Parts: sequence; structure tokens; C-alpha cells
Amino acid sequence: MKEKMTTRFRTKLKEPGVIVMPGVYDGLSAKTAEKAGFNIVTSSGGSICASLGLPDLGIVSLGEMRDRIAQITRAISIPVFVDADTGYGVPINVYRTVKEFIWAGAAGLFIEDQQWPKRCGHLAGKQLISREELTAKVRAALDARNEEDPDFVLCIRTDAVGSEGFEEAIQRAKICSDLGVDLFLIEPYETMDQMKRAVKEVDIPLILPLVEGGKTPLISVKEAEEMGFKLVAFPGTAMFACAKAVKDVFRLMKQTGSAQSYLDKVERLLDFFDDYTDLPKGLELEQKYR
Repeated sequence: MKEKMTTRFRTKLKEPGVIVMPGVYDGLSAKTAEKAGFNIVTSSGGSICASLGLPDLGIVSLGEMRDRIAQITRAISIPVFVDADTGYGVPINVYRTVKEFIWAGAAGLFIEDQQWPKRCGHLAGKQLISREELTAKVRAALDARNEEDPDFVLCIRTDAVGSEGFEEAIQRAKICSDLGVDLFLIEPYETMDQMKRAVKEVDIPLILPLVEGGKTPLISVKEAEEMGFKLVAFPGTAMFACAKAVKDVFRLMKQTGSAQSYLDKVERLLDFFDDYTDLPKGLELEQKYR
């Protein structure tokens, strides 16, 4: 019997060593991460919004996110850890959200404690829900998880640092730990001291998200592991790299009328089809059923 992705993810969490999760936003970026050798990926809500040409301001709906996650999970054979924003509403919405992402093939997710509509964790102006509502959302998420798949990994993210302070972030982590959450994420850390304190004071595994150009100091995976973080996520790196590469080649094409001088930085047509779209398998099936 094929191992469930939820079970595989939970097993990896129990193994020694840090887990590195690149952020993906569609089937192609997910397949690229898998081919690079990563064994777990995380979806980036901000990157998915950007791929739709939208800002990360709570504009994208549960249905749009669920459908994109389903596309990602079908494209790869490794666990996908999902950015589920605020759970898309009140606790009863969170209950449905968890089930929808389980049905879409996710291995786990995190829900944040911002008021809706939410915004990127590195932007100002965030407002939090109360501790009481956070507790209700966690209970709803746990109930949905336990009904559908007890191996599904549940994480809570707090955005308390920028609005109510680091001490509140720690207190919310302890509340979630007591309720039975598997992982916790503080977004964003603003200093190295905050990172060290979090690892010392929170008794469940922590995720360190590293965002180029964001508020969190950029450290190496080795440094994060030595601090005590269990997972390190790079949520926006792929999207930032893609945007820069596409901008550069389009600018070159506009200026010169050709992409010839950029060919060393792009894949070739047939190689691309073979490596990223499973063309050989498609042709094999086409021949089989002809």
C-alpha cells in the first residue's frame, strides 16, 4: 500500500536534522523543487497570489487556493505543506478549510492569527484575532484533522511580533502547544535574539521562514539548525528568482529583438518537455491507448 504523504511528513519530523522547504506556487515550480532533491515543499500564499497578478492582501479565496494546491500535489510525489492564510473565516470555516486541503492532497498546513483580510507577514498594519478566537480556530482545525487523517500536520502561525510584540508571540505559541498543535511559526522574527529565545521557550518544533528583502535576518540553514529550528522555509525565493529571470529576458528581447545572448540561462524545448512535463510518459500512454 502506498504511503500517505501525511504519514511521510510526520515521519520526517521525527527524524534528526533540519528540514528545508522551498516555497512553490504551481506544478512547474513544485516539479523543479522535487528534481532538485528536496523531499518536502511548502506552498507560498504570497507567491500564489503573485502568480495570479494579485497582491498578498487576502484577495485569493479558499477555492482558488485549494485548486492550486491540488494541481501541485498531483504534479509531484513528495509532501506539500500548505499556507492556508487565516483559514478563510471564523472557526467553522477553518474546519472546512482543513478538510478541503486534506482532500486536495496536502500533507499539512499552517493557519495564521491575523484578522481577515490578512496581509503579507512582512507588511505593516496587521491586526490579530483574540486569544479566545485563536483557541477556537485551533480546536476546529484539530477536530477536522482528526476526523479525516490524524497524521495530517497542523501548524499555527502568529503575526504578533509586529503588532502586539514578541512576548505575545511566545504566549500564543504556548497556548497552541497546550492545545496539541504539531508545529509553530512566528512571522517575522526581527532579530537573532528573538530566534534564540523562541527555540528556548517554545516546546514544539518551530519553522523559520527566510524571505529575501523581508524583516527576518537571513541566516544559513546550518545556523538555523544549530539554533534548534526543525524546519527552514524559503517561501518566496522561487517566485523572486522567476520574476527576475523573466524580467531580464523580456527586457533583452525588447531591446535587441532576440534572446540569443540569453540561451545559456534557459532550458531547450525538448529537454524542457522531457524533464518538466513528463512528455515521454505521455507519448507512451498515447501509443498504448491508440
